[in-house]
Amino acid sequence: MTDRLRRAYLSSVIHQDAEFFENVGPGEVGTRMIKDVASVRAAVGEKLSILIWSMSTLIVAIVMAFSRAPRLAGVVFSIIPFSFIAFTIIGQLSSKAEGRLLTIDGQASTLLEQILSSVRVVQSFAAETFLAKKYDAYLQRLQRIAKWRSIVRGMELAMANCVISLIYSLTFWYGSRLVVGDGLEVGLMFTIFWNMFNALFSVVNILPHILAIKDSISVSAQLLKDIERVPKIDICRTDGAKLWGDEKVNAQIALRDVTFSYPSRPDHKSLDSVSMVLEGGKVTALVGASGSGKSTIAALLMRYYDPSNGQLLLTGHDSRSLNLAWLRSQISLVSQEPQLFTASIFENVAYGLTGTIYELPSDPSEDQLQDARRRVEWALKQAQAWEFVCNLPEGMDTRVSGARTGVLSGGQRQRIAAARALVRRPRILLLDEGTSALDSETEQKLMKAIRKEQTETGMTTILIAHRLSSIQNADKIIVMSNGKVVEEGTYQELMALGGVFSNLVKHQISATQPSSQKPETSGTERVAPPTLSASPRLVKSRPDSDGSTVATDPETLERGESTEKEITTSLSTRFVRMLAKYSFWIVGGIIGGLAIGASFPIAAWLIGFVMKTFSIQDDDARLLREARKWSFWFLILAIINIGTSFVVGFFLSAGADRIDRRLRIVSLTSLLKQEIGYFDKEENASGALTAAIATHANNIASAIGLVWQQLVSATGNFVGSLVLGLVLSWKLTLLGISPIPFIIAAAYYNIIFIEKYERQIQKPREEASAFASENVDAIKTVAALGREDAVMQQFDKSASKYSAKGRNLAIGAIGFGVGIGSILILSSIVMWWGTALYLRGQVTLEGLYSSFEAIVIAGYSASRMFTFIPDWARMVHGFRSVCDWEDRQPQVAALNLSNPNSPEYMGLDKVEGELTFNSCTLKYASRPKPAVSDVSFTIKPGQSIAFCGPSGGGKSSIISMISRFYDPTTGTISLDGQDIRYIPLEEYRSHIALVSQDAILYEGTFHENITLGEASISQEQLERACRDASILEFIQSLPQGFDTSVGFKGSQMSGGQRQRICIARALLRNPKILLLDEATSALDAESERSVKEALEQASKGRTTISIAHRLSTIQGADVIHVVEEGRIIESGSHLELLALNGRYVDLIRSQL
Repeated sequence: MTDRLRRAYLSSVIHQDAEFFENVGPGEVGTRMIKDVASVRAAVGEKLSILIWSMSTLIVAIVMAFSRAPRLAGVVFSIIPFSFIAFTIIGQLSSKAEGRLLTIDGQASTLLEQILSSVRVVQSFAAETFLAKKYDAYLQRLQRIAKWRSIVRGMELAMANCVISLIYSLTFWYGSRLVVGDGLEVGLMFTIFWNMFNALFSVVNILPHILAIKDSISVSAQLLKDIERVPKIDICRTDGAKLWGDEKVNAQIALRDVTFSYPSRPDHKSLDSVSMVLEGGKVTALVGASGSGKSTIAALLMRYYDPSNGQLLLTGHDSRSLNLAWLRSQISLVSQEPQLFTASIFENVAYGLTGTIYELPSDPSEDQLQDARRRVEWALKQAQAWEFVCNLPEGMDTRVSGARTGVLSGGQRQRIAAARALVRRPRILLLDEGTSALDSETEQKLMKAIRKEQTETGMTTILIAHRLSSIQNADKIIVMSNGKVVEEGTYQELMALGGVFSNLVKHQISATQPSSQKPETSGTERVAPPTLSASPRLVKSRPDSDGSTVATDPETLERGESTEKEITTSLSTRFVRMLAKYSFWIVGGIIGGLAIGASFPIAAWLIGFVMKTFSIQDDDARLLREARKWSFWFLILAIINIGTSFVVGFFLSAGADRIDRRLRIVSLTSLLKQEIGYFDKEENASGALTAAIATHANNIASAIGLVWQQLVSATGNFVGSLVLGLVLSWKLTLLGISPIPFIIAAAYYNIIFIEKYERQIQKPREEASAFASENVDAIKTVAALGREDAVMQQFDKSASKYSAKGRNLAIGAIGFGVGIGSILILSSIVMWWGTALYLRGQVTLEGLYSSFEAIVIAGYSASRMFTFIPDWARMVHGFRSVCDWEDRQPQVAALNLSNPNSPEYMGLDKVEGELTFNSCTLKYASRPKPAVSDVSFTIKPGQSIAFCGPSGGGKSSIISMISRFYDPTTGTISLDGQDIRYIPLEEYRSHIALVSQDAILYEGTFHENITLGEASISQEQLERACRDASILEFIQSLPQGFDTSVGFKGSQMSGGQRQRICIARALLRNPKILLLDEATSALDAESERSVKEALEQASKGRTTISIAHRLSTIQGADVIHVVEEGRIIESGSHLELLALNGRYVDLIRSQL
């Protein structure tokens, strides 16, 4: 059932429109699929069965009581409806808090997924603490709301234990009156008492399970709300026109007076009365400053949104009147930030065939597979990706990670995305900065292939580009500004006009003409490979299974072995140490729980006196007087139970909420310490980790808060009853408790096998969460490809591989049955042996009944413990997983940490910024060829160094080694003469700032995203950095300025705006070493010029290392390294490289 619920939820979510995902992120989806569905599974699979068991006991006991003595049964029964009414009222109070908790928990999970999916940015900016605190702020809100839930938990437990004592008091008081007044038999009265006691005990026994069921109902309501939501733009609708079939057409697109505002920013017009025509079978380019509305037109064309006013027409038909699935099948989209899926390259490209007649079925024949492979190969060649794909270990069958932590460069990802777009041979090709990560030579070849495809098929092509050289041959260019069309025409017409477009082009024209003049002598120094040899003890390395490489030496290995020996502390010891941090809450709850437990043996002791009272003959007044006395004491016990029960319920629930918060933070901080290679593994995808953190913490907290309330009181009950029984009649008790060792053994093995079962099903759960998160994170790509149904087929196929083997569950169930059955055996032994002892005169009547009551209650306490064994097993499994994260040592770390006085580390009191690569090679385990091969160079302090060359040549791998995302397989890197592996990571990275081609933003305000929690930043410094990054004017135009929320990953902003925010973030850091990995690739010409000036200004006094495909942006560098196939093939200044007339000049010519 829960598998179907999980599937229904994912199916609904994956078919939602873009507006839905403005409030729901991949982290929330993954968490709901795992944690929330697991809550439903526990409620239906475990709690419901216990509920049925207890309800059957309740019904049978009540029926028997009313059939024998209806008057007494009726009076005592009045407690039960009173209890249900009270629980219902209290439950309503709890439900109000649960709804708010679910909402905030979803927001926390979304932020958590954002953090884990961008670990490179987090680590490079040392933002671990800030983001952990930001995540903790959500958890604090959860804890504050949960406080009211804790109060409700205390009230529920107080009511439950109160009514148990009340049934003693009421039965004996009213029963004595019936015995004296109506001649009710004493034995019959006790029969009614035991039946009603069993009935009420069943109610109390199922209370925590009812609470779990109630919580799962709240969770189910949220799941069902999302499942039943009908999107405004519904891909599931089958109506709507399909304008053509397989015939050749020229698809003309027109916008007629279109106005549009994003739902999250209704007051800001992204498009303002825009009208334009995109001719069918032609190439139309949209250009303009970042945020001018170009990408919004692409979003409307894909029908992610519909215009607020006006019409978007396809060959004269309103897009809203067309069949949505058909419309999207006619369009191929390549975006600036292409998103791949965790699958082989072949599968990623073949996904482009979805919705066409060539779509691969779930179980393709050999002929279908070979045909698809031929089409994919053709598309990869058209996209200029075939060569690098062939060099991968398994060619097209090489698996790639859907996360951006993979080892493919941005240009390689973009070429695979281009192949995915071309393979379906679309009627409309939409390139939204789809070539921004490519070098000019590759871009020209790709555009040539696109032009050829257009000629052959009549394809309509729409280019959105900032690199204006790539659109010179467009049939029409439309210039946009502030959501309006300001110019349109051909390249030559717009240049002759001398307007906005002409100015944009002039800003991009560079003085990079090849020249035969000899280079002037510059202040730069041609860099020769260093002559220093690497230290022998540092060049050894071992590849990690995830593809990262880790330098090792004997000292490191020895330390690793000792670390393994140190991590031998038992889970129980660590668990107790964790609880000790919350001793006020835990100890208070345990004391209260033991007090509740003690009330049951006290009641058993009082029962003996009650039995003696009802054995009084011929003195009705005395019988009534004694009965009232003992009834009064039971009433006192009920009142005491109210206080102690509230204490245990409130204290343990409040303590559990604090432990939940701590475990989530410990899990996050432990994971953020890991090396990048750890996150490259499929099983450590951000979605899987997000769900695992929430699920494990929730399982532990639920066990401590809800389950321990019962376990502690049951333990006190068991021990107290056992002691009482031994005191009253040790002979009876010793034989009576003989089944208890079997009960304990059964419980022990039950825990073991249930915990094994939980571990068994954990992997498929996490894989399902990772799969869901990945596809939700790429939801626009999924929608563009029309893969909603295909995603669900893939999910079903993956789920079918994991049929949970029930052997462990069955063995655990046998243990449960043995434990429960032993209770009945215990009762029969006590009754038989107790009668024999009484007849021999070895036990008094009151001693017999008190002992019987004590032993049976001890047995019932043991049976109650059994019902919580699955919760205990989940707690053990969750805590083990959290400890594994905490214990794992990152494989990229400072080598001298075990010895702070190590002579290798000389300290970094004053960083000059000199970086030296000494024969460095970096090899990923997933590739046969090194990404970087034997690279040596020196960067002097304050120099500006640039790397250029074809995409996939190794440039970003060099940046990754400088950032210490990976360590060299062989060779060393030093900063100011100090091997960077001997510098603590946090200290080393504090001197570096990275701006990558992937603009990463987090849930929060502009202020938070730029400062990343740096408290010492003044408003003046903040505005200066934003002004230098050309983003200040945009931020100040927003209603709340810097306090405006950026939304989910900044999805409502253009790529250029997001990139400029990231540049401002780096400039604000004032680093000694500035790393720019295609930092201006998403900027328009004017913004690039101003940002370039800002970066040149910011580069003064610091070492700057740049990667760029636009060579105009790096011509002022002191040294330019041309990198190809992992090697530096040319080095020198711009003029020196021009004089060589080699590969650098070829790259320049390709951009002219």
